[in-house]
Amino acid sequence: MVLPFLGMMLVGIIFGGITFFNYAELANAVNAGARELGENGRDQGANACVMANTALTTAAGNLNSSQITIAKESFANSKDSCSATLLIQGDAGTVTATYPCNLPIPFTTINLCPMPGGASSPVVNGVTLCPSTYCISATTTVYIE
Repeated sequence: MVLPFLGMMLVGIIFGGITFFNYAELANAVNAGARELGENGRDQGANACVMANTALTTAAGNLNSSQITIAKESFANSKDSCSATLLIQGDAGTVTATYPCNLPIPFTTINLCPMPGGASSPVVNGVTLCPSTYCISATTTVYIE
């Protein structure tokens, strides 16, 4: 009688662990991208954001890099630009990225957080269980050196 309940708990623990691992991997990758932007942003001019994005996707080794969505880098004083003339030393730069979840419940057609292009999120009592297809998000702010 207890076996189905224990099985559901085990599956929940496994999927929760996978989701947490993906979050930790994405947070580490965002930190790497922000570190690249902070250390080399002024020297690289227009390539600063490209280099930060490359560092981010390279650091996310276990994630599918084609599914990482990198938000536009934003800067407090630089009007959201990575050009050499606008990156200011001491300016705060923020790097944000998201990654999709896929949490299917085995032996059912329910997917709590489908990846983009998958089935829509289930609605229970008028509440969408996963309102966004990107349930993992990480943000890091650095100061331009």
